[in-house]
Amino acid sequence: MSGIHKYSRELEVATLAVKRASVLTKQLSDSISQARLGTLTKEDSSPVTIGDFASQAIINHALYVNFPHDEIVGEEDSRDLKENGKLAKQVFELIEKAQLETSDYDNAIGHLKDLESVLESIDLGNSKGGSKGRFWALDPIDGTKGFLRGDQFAVCLALVEDGKVVLGVIGCPNLPKHIESNTKHFGPVGGLYSSIKNIGSFYSPLFTPGFESLEKQEKIEMTQRDSPDELKVVEGVEKGHSSHSTQANIKAKIGFNPQTVVEQTINLDSQVKYCVLASGQADIYLRLPINNTYREKIWDHAAGNILVSEAGGKVGDVYGEPLDFGKGRQLPSIGVIAGNNKVFDKVVSAIKSVCEY
Repeated sequence: MSGIHKYSRELEVATLAVKRASVLTKQLSDSISQARLGTLTKEDSSPVTIGDFASQAIINHALYVNFPHDEIVGEEDSRDLKENGKLAKQVFELIEKAQLETSDYDNAIGHLKDLESVLESIDLGNSKGGSKGRFWALDPIDGTKGFLRGDQFAVCLALVEDGKVVLGVIGCPNLPKHIESNTKHFGPVGGLYSSIKNIGSFYSPLFTPGFESLEKQEKIEMTQRDSPDELKVVEGVEKGHSSHSTQANIKAKIGFNPQTVVEQTINLDSQVKYCVLASGQADIYLRLPINNTYREKIWDHAAGNILVSEAGGKVGDVYGEPLDFGKGRQLPSIGVIAGNNKVFDKVVSAIKSVCEY
């Protein structure tokens, strides 16, 4: 595998930007009381923190410095910061601290010098996406509720070309390398998961300074298990995001033993679920909607989608059809499921027999 590939520069920029944002968000997560004090509520009632704004500013700026013609589909805008000077000051202070601690990255991804440039950078994420050309999909803190609990969250960035995800980088500041169950996990905390189309998916320690070429990273692959006795499922923590009861019926249909299914289910916030899946520590991901009208945002799945696909798995909607990232800021489909190549069709069949979509 050559260290020079079509997306070499994009991967290095995305990696350093995600690493800088991960340093910032990790510090904030570790001081959870500060995170709660800096919390707003958006119109859709989801929490948004100073960390979201700061992370988006850092990553958007890095992309703009290197790829000024690329659009960005980001989750946040600066409106609330412009109306709240105290909050804006907190955001800028966080960014200054993170930039100081990662000053070696400045030549590669730039340096935000003042609040005005921070606000401008946040608002670079206003692209509507689409099926032509290329754009980046960013979730500056995926799993904000997990972040506020001091639990799992992720910094997620993906590059989309002509509606197809071609690169993904996910920083998981609180994720141990090994996850066996909800109560058993071990190994170094903080993982960086990267994927390039037609090259593969990789793991490296998140808080190692600088960028490492793919040759120095650990290639990860899904295991191809299909026996219900061996399978593990990753699901979200928040019941408001997906129907846990429907997912329980799906698992029963697949053949999970009711006596052991709880131990075989791992509940995690954010796209860290895709990382656990891609690294072979789980086999199925279920995110069944609580109603037929709910649509997922593309930034919640773009990076994870390519990570699993390049690790030997499939990702699709409830019908098993591939996700379409070229239809704007939302996915046009219902639900998201993923699995290794051996079990994916069985999951689709179980959903079909249990659900009416």
